[in-house]
Amino acid sequence: MITFEELDKIYYMISRNVKYYRLNNNSKYADKYGRISQERLAELCELSRSTIANIESEKVNQTFSIAVIATISKVLNIPFEEFFKEHEFSK
Repeated sequence: MITFEELDKIYYMISRNVKYYRLNNNSKYADKYGRISQERLAELCELSRSTIANIESEKVNQTFSIAVIATISKVLNIPFEEFFKEHEFSK
């Protein structure tokens, strides 16, 4: 069984990865600097901006679904599994 500590680490890693890939993106939705605003990402994913902000927040107790991450993955054009990997920028 997964512990709360392990689950928190997974949510933290996903949170950091979503924010990184939103701000470092080369999808057709990114601006000329390779960024997508929280508002634009929310609109494209049919979510609220506050949902995106909560996912990216390190202070909010996370509770988002795999379907939400799959949708974000598709919009950002980042492979789904990348959100579950620990990268140097997600530490």
